[in-house]
Amino acid sequence: MLPAQKTHTLSSAEAPADRGGLAERLPSLTGLRFFAAFLVFLCHALSQFNPQVDSVSHDVAYFLLPAGPVGVSFFFLLSGFVLTYAARPGDTVRRFWRRRVVKIYPSHVVTWSAGLVLAWVTGAVVTTSTTAAALLLVQAWKPGMITTATVNPISWTLACELFFYLLFPFLYRGLRRLSRQWLWPAAGILTALVMAVPQLARLVPGEVTPLAGYSMNQFWLVYTAPPVRLLEFALGIVLALLVREGMWPLLSVKLAGALCVAGYAVAGIMTMVTELPHLWAMVSATVIPLAVLIATAASRDRAGLPSLARRPRVVRLGELSFAFYLVHHMIITAFFAALPDDVRPGLLPLTGIAVVLFLVCWGAAWLLHTGVEMPAMRRWSRSSATPRGPLPPHPAAGHRESPAGERTS
Repeated sequence: MLPAQKTHTLSSAEAPADRGGLAERLPSLTGLRFFAAFLVFLCHALSQFNPQVDSVSHDVAYFLLPAGPVGVSFFFLLSGFVLTYAARPGDTVRRFWRRRVVKIYPSHVVTWSAGLVLAWVTGAVVTTSTTAAALLLVQAWKPGMITTATVNPISWTLACELFFYLLFPFLYRGLRRLSRQWLWPAAGILTALVMAVPQLARLVPGEVTPLAGYSMNQFWLVYTAPPVRLLEFALGIVLALLVREGMWPLLSVKLAGALCVAGYAVAGIMTMVTELPHLWAMVSATVIPLAVLIATAASRDRAGLPSLARRPRVVRLGELSFAFYLVHHMIITAFFAALPDDVRPGLLPLTGIAVVLFLVCWGAAWLLHTGVEMPAMRRWSRSSATPRGPLPPHPAAGHRESPAGERTS
């Protein structure tokens, strides 16, 4: 715990002139979370159904294989960005940690319990070690554990987020002290490190998996190791500082979107042609386009410019995306487990089934969000606890934590 320090209080000159407006709330970032959640759903739907009955289904399945990792990378970048942008003046380390734990753990425990029931109903093998690790959100720290987990295995990303939250006060404290001329170099260094990880992973020993072309140790290092994924989170922090300082160029959303499409197309086509997942396609291929998209959307919100992701219905879906992420894999798994073993739908029937499951998942997400997530957050807000150890704010961050900040995970 950090020692108690004098709390920084903003003067009226330091506070944003548009307090309470778009520049504070950044609704486009919340809306974009819907599209990222859709990518993750798409990847998991196809991986569960495994449409191999015809060549078109086969090619589409491989092309969309990187979709899930791209969505996860977006969320890790966004997490660092919104927590930095929404940093509160006079906040404390303990209060920050409490908010984040209250944000993720109630919904996590509910879905973990549901996953345990589902595993029992479907006869899946459940081990004490993987089940306990999933509950405590430490499963991402051991190579191979997330591939053997049967209780809501997608919660491994929360293990990474929990690690990010633990370090955020200290990362923020250090990065916010960088002078303006060092922000762009810091962003470049972090991006280079992210892109270098797949190459460094080649040096990690381990038995290569035939269907993948890499070992589980290499996969863990690139995709699930919390210290490695921390690089994207830190990059998100620097991006937020660049936007706050007015140093991010006001680009077109169409350009940012085109970069994301191009980056993904390269990863998807290479995966489809080689019929192998690639370590570089999980993060490196799209980290720059995603960073550009997040910072550009935020800058345009600050400027009050139009944005498709800012439409009310899209924003509302983005608000439900955390709950959607937690429930979608279990719903897909439950439906697939109910089908006969020899049933593997092709692309057309799979699309229809996926649409129905997509709607079911959003219904379940609404129930989890309104019945668990929001009540837990409201109950915390009534707490009168006075923690110690202030979390220093950015000099320009004189505002309450925005909806985007409260719904990052």
